Amino acid sequence: MSRGSNSAPNYNDLLKKTEHYDKDERYMAISDLCEALKRNAAHANSENNNNAAASSSTPQIDSQTERRICSAVLSLLDDSSNDVQTVAVKTLGVLLMTVQEEQVNEIADRICGLMLDPSKSALRDVYAIGLKTLVETVPDSMGNAVSHHLIGRLIDGVHTNSNTSPSSSPSSGDDKNSEEIVLACLNVLTDLLTRFGSSSNSITMQHEPLLNVSLLQLGSPRPIVRKRAGTTISVLATVMSDSLLHRLVERLLDQIDLASGIGKSGKKRARIAHKTDGSKSLASSDLRSADTRSLIRTMCTVSGTVGHRLNQGHIDRIVPIFLRFCDPADADDEDYDSDEPMDTDDVMAGMGDEAAAAMQIELRESCFAGFESFVLRCPALIRPHLDQIVYSALAYMRFDPNYTYDDDDDDAEDDEEEEEEMEEEEEDEYSTEDDMSDEDDDNNWKVRRSAIRTLTAVVEATKHDPSKLWIDEFAWRQNSEKKTTVAGALVNRFKEREENCRVDIIECFTRLLSYTVSASSAGVLVLASCTSMDDDALAASGAVVVDLRSNVSSAIVKATEKQLSAKKGGERSKSSAIALLSTLCLAPGGIGSSEQITSVFRHVKTILNADDDANTRRHTAVNSKSLKLEALCLVRIMLSCKKHDASDIKSALLPILLSDICKCVQEDWYKVISEALRVLMEIPGLLVLGSATKAEKDEVATSLYDAIEPRLSEHDLDQEIKECALSASASLVSVLHASLSPDQKNRILTLLLDRLKNDTTRIAAIKTLSKVGRAAKSSEDLDLTSVMNEALEQLALLLRQQSRSLKQSALECIDTLVLCLPESDIDMDEGLFDSVLKDLGEIIADTDLHICHLSLSASNSILKARPSTGALVKGHVLPASLELSKSALLQDPALTSLLNLLEQMVASGAIGFDELHKLLEAQMAGDGFKGSKQVISNLAQCIATIAVTSPSAKQEKFMKSTISAIKPSSTDVAATQLSLLVSGNFGRKVDVSKMKGVAQSMQKIYFESFDSSNEDIKHAAALALGRASVGAIDPFLPALLSALEGSSGKKQYLLFSSLREFIHCYRETEGSDLSSSVPMLLPPLEMNCGNEEEGVRAMVAECFGALACLEPKAILPVLQKLATDDSDKKVHVHWTVGNAVKFAIGGQINPTELAPFMPTFLELLKEDDLAVKNVALLMVYSAVHHAPQLVVGIMKEQVLPQLYELAQLNMERKIDLGPFKHTVDDALPLRKAALSVFSTCLDKCPSSLDIPAFMPVLAKALADVEDIQLQSHQIVHTLCAQHPIPLVQAADSFVAALEKTVNKKKGQKTGTELERVYEWIKSGLRVMLAISKLDGIIGARKFCDFADRIKKSKPHAPFLAQVENE
Repeated sequence: MSRGSNSAPNYNDLLKKTEHYDKDERYMAISDLCEALKRNAAHANSENNNNAAASSSTPQIDSQTERRICSAVLSLLDDSSNDVQTVAVKTLGVLLMTVQEEQVNEIADRICGLMLDPSKSALRDVYAIGLKTLVETVPDSMGNAVSHHLIGRLIDGVHTNSNTSPSSSPSSGDDKNSEEIVLACLNVLTDLLTRFGSSSNSITMQHEPLLNVSLLQLGSPRPIVRKRAGTTISVLATVMSDSLLHRLVERLLDQIDLASGIGKSGKKRARIAHKTDGSKSLASSDLRSADTRSLIRTMCTVSGTVGHRLNQGHIDRIVPIFLRFCDPADADDEDYDSDEPMDTDDVMAGMGDEAAAAMQIELRESCFAGFESFVLRCPALIRPHLDQIVYSALAYMRFDPNYTYDDDDDDAEDDEEEEEEMEEEEEDEYSTEDDMSDEDDDNNWKVRRSAIRTLTAVVEATKHDPSKLWIDEFAWRQNSEKKTTVAGALVNRFKEREENCRVDIIECFTRLLSYTVSASSAGVLVLASCTSMDDDALAASGAVVVDLRSNVSSAIVKATEKQLSAKKGGERSKSSAIALLSTLCLAPGGIGSSEQITSVFRHVKTILNADDDANTRRHTAVNSKSLKLEALCLVRIMLSCKKHDASDIKSALLPILLSDICKCVQEDWYKVISEALRVLMEIPGLLVLGSATKAEKDEVATSLYDAIEPRLSEHDLDQEIKECALSASASLVSVLHASLSPDQKNRILTLLLDRLKNDTTRIAAIKTLSKVGRAAKSSEDLDLTSVMNEALEQLALLLRQQSRSLKQSALECIDTLVLCLPESDIDMDEGLFDSVLKDLGEIIADTDLHICHLSLSASNSILKARPSTGALVKGHVLPASLELSKSALLQDPALTSLLNLLEQMVASGAIGFDELHKLLEAQMAGDGFKGSKQVISNLAQCIATIAVTSPSAKQEKFMKSTISAIKPSSTDVAATQLSLLVSGNFGRKVDVSKMKGVAQSMQKIYFESFDSSNEDIKHAAALALGRASVGAIDPFLPALLSALEGSSGKKQYLLFSSLREFIHCYRETEGSDLSSSVPMLLPPLEMNCGNEEEGVRAMVAECFGALACLEPKAILPVLQKLATDDSDKKVHVHWTVGNAVKFAIGGQINPTELAPFMPTFLELLKEDDLAVKNVALLMVYSAVHHAPQLVVGIMKEQVLPQLYELAQLNMERKIDLGPFKHTVDDALPLRKAALSVFSTCLDKCPSSLDIPAFMPVLAKALADVEDIQLQSHQIVHTLCAQHPIPLVQAADSFVAALEKTVNKKKGQKTGTELERVYEWIKSGLRVMLAISKLDGIIGARKFCDFADRIKKSKPHAPFLAQVENE
């Protein structure tokens, strides 16, 4: 029996029982021993961690007992009972964690000897499992010692038992025994290399002997030995040195190079070789094809694991060799027959026809697997051979010698009768694969599948710019004039008869189309269609154009329709075809014309009706619910993508699909029901866009109501169905309310109220009411008064909830619903508004400005809808609003909503102008006023807003009073600032030139304020002058420009500030046109581009930038001319131009207008002055962030070379400060800006970057100062997700920098400085862990060693724990 967990084990008794004659006793003894050893190991770990004294309940095992336990466990490995053997192996793993290194070595020697003993064949599997367990569980500290004991014996075991003679009989007993030993040794060697290959010196010293003996096994007559040897070599390749790896590749290629190839092209090369080089021909004939296959497979495996370590020379040798075995000429040979007898001089000599054919298939499959690996792992190295690989893959994608597709008869499809015959043949073509007997099995589909996967890898490698796959043409057949693109070839092969290949082809094309649409969105290429710009405009733009108009879209649709209509087409093919059509909807032009739309809808109807149509069930495979779901998703995308003509969609949808979609709402599966409701939600909007007649709207409204109402009224439904039913009802009522009867509308509104009261559907119901409310605002046919009282009451209750999202939705709904109220309605509960406004006033606070904005907006809407609530608004909302007005946090939407509310209160008579004016001014007198500039600015806007609303007579009086209160020399600075800003804000909205003497007085007081001793007053005067100029250009702008001519210094800066404010405010004015004033504005701006004062130049740049957004045709040529200025002040001028362009891009200038001038502006990157370089980098950053299309086309020529240089520029200099010297790096801002550009490019336009070329720059940045390092760490994280392969290739170059970062010394730092050091270390560890998780990183030996060293480091353990727990 097992002992209790707390009792001390008696090892002597247990060891005696392991020798008992009864197998049950031995089983119980070894089980108890295993548990005792587990407890002992756990206690030892606890003791090491806590430094605690040994517990008396778990005594330590002495060395003699350890030996006895080891002997007992080893003896049980060859026990007669399988159960005992199993527990013995398990116990062995536990034992290795507790015994000393000496015993571990003895166990390793003992098990290894037993495994290699030819007489122990019956238990060799058990010994092999035991040895694998030892390798997997032995402590890391003992890894080198165990490796030293095992590696030599295992290599010797493989060498001694090798049998590479073709004439040996594999069925003989000795050969079989030797084969088992070799397999066991190779298996253990693989595990040993995986765990200790890079850390054990004993293994490192044996890399070359191990490689030699493993290569020898590739010539074994047994396939399993060859495969296992290839696996061992691939693992060894990840840890061996570069020189040994290169020797491995050369040896493999030299052997593979001896083979002439396969097929007729291979025979031809063999005959040529025989005539020119008899010795090589002899060697080729001696090389068995099995060896060739194993060599190629091993080469493919090696390239898949360490392909990034291969050089260009290796790739240049590998590709031509592999192409011998997948020569396009063999695939294109019309007389080719896979069952044709092979010539005796072929590499398949000595094999039967079937075996030779199977060998051809495996060789070609292995070669294409290698191509796939190269394309994904070494995209830069494989690029020179990419066209050859693509051509070969296209040829073998259609390699089907036992079936005829009639590819050359495509032109005959114009004849209607022949087209029908082809369609019938297409429907039946899949029966070929179903009717083939096992005796006639055709495995050529494996070659086609591997070729398709290679093309998929090409699509993946070119995903950022897939234009070549649409444009570059390849010969369809050898010696044929017909050519096709990769995209066209994929579409043409949709007729593939093998479903696995067919699905891969469709998915490959779907991926290509998806990447093309993404590239079009990023501005890398242009997708042309019937709705795009005309051909001349496309050609003039210089963009790469992918034209979907030239029968591409129609061919795609036609090919996918054949998949959907095929009677024996598989469900996977139909699913892939639907996914392709869904992706096509995202491209310009969508699926196409009305004919194509109608055809697609008919096929969708067949899928939706498959379960109901008995005739269909007899001839079609049963469509699963998931296929029906995908079909509904396709319909929804077609309706919502806005890429089709709405009238075409409407005309096809209503008669063909509407009734079937409504039936789907009554399905059983909740996902189908939800998707059907989402489709119904899109239909009302479609009717409006498609100009449906009233009869059509009435019919559709009735159908939709009958389908939606039952689901809306049911309670015991899935949450997703409830929400979709609410959304569908919102769309129905808001768009087709005129086609619904009053009873139907009331029924839906009543159900909405019920859902509003339910906790689970509350938010969805609020959104539905909001949508209905927006429709009711613009339509008199939709009356919500019947539910308004109860709806507002429920929404008011929700304002008291703690949930922010619920409160936000309720506020938005209230804001919408109250505007649907008529001006007077005796049925409304007036007391309800009192409750609602009270709740609204209570949540107006600067702690949550968004909720505050929504509350103010809702209050304003109530006041607009019901002016009679003015007193309630004044009592409940105004006090909180006044308190908010003096908050320094008030800004953006909340400020706008406050201004709108105050304006509405004065306009509706809820409060008089004079009273509200006094209340606002009083906010500056309270104890809570802090004198903040933001507060003064907000109060000024509030006062100016209500003044604009007041009668014109009061306005003039108000302005004169405000101007008279401005005293530039006054000690009450805040009051003076307020009056200045009020006057400017008022003048921005009202033309003060029509008020007698007001404009002149304002000018005088503004210019006088520029001479004030207080900087805040000067700044307020400058803003006021600029804003007042917007409403009255004629009196203010000439005076402003005249003052600029004779100004200098601080006054000049203030005047340019006024001019900048004028231009900015003018841009915000609707219908603004400043073209007539541009000639006046340009001279002072051009004159001061080279001003010595940086502040003045900054203001000039902002003015230029804002003007460029308003009048690009007038300003951009001026900036271009200034950018080439060669005067003495050119440095200052160029600095100003760079800033101006940056501001223009940030101000959303039209990219089309700016693009022609960008090459000139980018020349600023080459300037010698560091400040100009920095501004140019910031300009590039702004372009990449806001409008990447400006620089994508010229990035590699004009931008990247300068970025590489500036990102590594170092200009350190020492400043002598007397007692000490300070080091200053003038190039630090440039490096920061350059890395910011790189980081942004990774997000906005990754295709414009050369990632491998950027790796040395990144490696240097990782060793830079702290700020640069942190930027680099973020870039590494981005690269891990988007471009892992180049990162893996460069990982070794990061080691020195990362090691320095993670070993940063804290020194004497404390407090925040110490926290900063810790964060720095953790940032470096995050990078290390992120790179460690990448596929293929095991090949970066130096980095792996560094990562293992850090993970085992005790000082880093707490930091690693914190990072991993994040």
